[in-house]
Amino acid sequence: MSLEIEKVFALFRLFYNEADADEFLPVATLAARHTEERLDCDEDCDCTAVHYLAAAEALCRALEIKAVRERLALTRTGAVPQEQDYSARLERARRLYREYEAVCAGIIRDDGFVFVRME
Repeated sequence: MSLEIEKVFALFRLFYNEADADEFLPVATLAARHTEERLDCDEDCDCTAVHYLAAAEALCRALEIKAVRERLALTRTGAVPQEQDYSARLERARRLYREYEAVCAGIIRDDGFVFVRME
């Protein structure tokens, strides 16, 4: 299955809602590819929720990038932050991502690591 980048990016723009959204098209493209790699379904599965999942991942990555950029700019200039609190925005974005991940749980592979206790 191949996700449509245009749909993922349109959803990302809806979530992100800032003027500099266009510069994050590569981030949305990478999020779509990562989501495609996690899919565990055939070509016939409904991918509407998967597009939302990819857009939510792109949102998380974009906010992480913006937070790092601002932190580096402030370190160099000693200025006061002009943007909102990125940690709160990022936490909301991660919550949104987890919610869409739960919706898509039946069609995505778990790529997490599970630690098994040895005795």
